Amino acid sequence: MNPKVSIIVPNYNHSKFLSQRLDSVFNQTYQNFEVILLDDASTDNSVELLNHYAKHDKVSHLVVNTENSGSPFKQWEKGIKLAKGDYVWIAESDDYCDLNFLNTIIVNIEVDIGVYYVQTTDVNNESEIRNNRLSYTKNFKSNIWKSSFRIEGKQFISFYLSVKNVIPNASAVVFKKDLISNNTFDDVLVNMNMCGDWLAWIKISEYTNIKFINENLNFFRQHNTSTRNHNSSHKIKNRLIEEKYIRDYLFDKHQINNIELNRSMYQRWFEIHTKWSFLKPNFYFIKLEQHNNFTLILKFLKYKTFKL
Repeated sequence: MNPKVSIIVPNYNHSKFLSQRLDSVFNQTYQNFEVILLDDASTDNSVELLNHYAKHDKVSHLVVNTENSGSPFKQWEKGIKLAKGDYVWIAESDDYCDLNFLNTIIVNIEVDIGVYYVQTTDVNNESEIRNNRLSYTKNFKSNIWKSSFRIEGKQFISFYLSVKNVIPNASAVVFKKDLISNNTFDDVLVNMNMCGDWLAWIKISEYTNIKFINENLNFFRQHNTSTRNHNSSHKIKNRLIEEKYIRDYLFDKHQINNIELNRSMYQRWFEIHTKWSFLKPNFYFIKLEQHNNFTLILKFLKYKTFKL
């Protein structure tokens, strides 16, 4: 029998995009799935829409929080605990996909592969295409995402996930549910707001192999109200702190401590900082980058920039 997929749709204030998201889920050409609808105390009309879709016979759960959890990854954990399928797909509520997304994953299943993902295309509010995510991985000497591939999980961590989150959108991923343990969604991960998905992929990849399918079947929504945006000093500071935790985790668990990998993180964030009026580059900032000292960088951000 074909494997069952649990599709988790965690929503918060995405009523504008919910119909497109859910229609792209329910109309998949592969139909052996259940749908778990989650709402994190939305203040728009999301719950009204979700109540309508909850009547679909594929929906096994609709859970509406009375208070916002404060983290999308707490919702991920909740949905996975409810899931009855062999595989899990976190279908973010503001994204959407090609109707052949699930079928493409299923026909590529191999016994020793636990994580599958497809290529992602960025779209705007109106679903107009902005760019293909192949440009996101162009910094690697060999941009392996130009073709489909399979890779051992620990190699994937060492060569790619240790540099940055090369699985930039959860909506593109289907993974085996039994890869999730009691330690996957620990207190640190579920309280992350910016990098929880990156840490989750690292933890999951430790125990399996990865398969990438070079087909543009996932559409990643970029919009002003997205929680993914780094549109405040507080979010940028949290992102840096969470990235530091991931670097420490990689060193403690995998002995990965390549100074060039760390510099790539610092450089990316210094480039971003120069785009913000409250993060004007100056002599001290540049000196901290040259010294590659993350502790000093955080102190600088705290006392010179964020004024906490």
